[in-house]
Formats: sequence, C-alpha cells, structure tokens
Amino acid sequence: MPEQRGNEVLKQINAAWADAQDQLKALRGQVEKTAAMAQAKVQSNFLARDLDRAYRDLGEAVWAQVSKGQLTLPKNMSAVLKALETVTQRIQEQNASINDLLSEGADVAAKLKEKMSKTGVATKDKKR
Repeated sequence: MPEQRGNEVLKQINAAWADAQDQLKALRGQVEKTAAMAQAKVQSNFLARDLDRAYRDLGEAVWAQVSKGQLTLPKNMSAVLKALETVTQRIQEQNASINDLLSEGADVAAKLKEKMSKTGVATKDKKR
C-alpha cells in the first residue's frame, strides 16, 4: 500500500511539474509577445518623430519660399498663412523687446562702470 501511495504522489508531482512547464511556456509566449509589441511601439514612435521632423522641415521650406514671394499658397490655406504671419510677427516683436532690454542693460552697466571709474572705486578689471 505505501508503494502504491508513493507512486500516486509521484504521478501527482509529475503532473504538477508538467502543468508548471506548460504554464511557463504560455507565460514565456506572452512575455515575448509583449516585448515584440513594445519594440513595435518604440519603432512607431521613432517613425512618428521622423515624420514630424520631415513635416516641420517641409513647412519651414515652404514658408521661406512664401515669405520671399517665390511661392503662392492656394486660397484654402489662407487661415494657415495668416496664423504663420501672426506668430512670425509676435516672435519678431518679442526679439525686438529682448534686444531693447539687453541694450538697456548694457547702457546701465556702461554708465555704472563710468561712474565707478570717475569716483575712483577700484573694479575687478583695474585690480588685475
């Protein structure tokens, strides 16, 4: 009887082992599928980035030609053209404002340096 019981336990262990191996194979397949999906997603993201870059480059080239008057856009693109003109104007205004601020800062620094040299205050440049 103990021998029969031992054989039964051994059969149960072998069955459990076979079941575990089957589950491991199924899990491995799912992991491989998930890894392939993740790799495809990464590749898709790279391609989308490349497409965005190509569209940006195309847009910049077309806008350069339109700005020079060498290319005329169709009437149905007037809203896009107007938006680009508005944004370009705002960028130019912002750049002019930044340049004005930088110029004012340089003027203030020059006046301060001049004032310090007149009063005889040593500056770092004079110490060297």
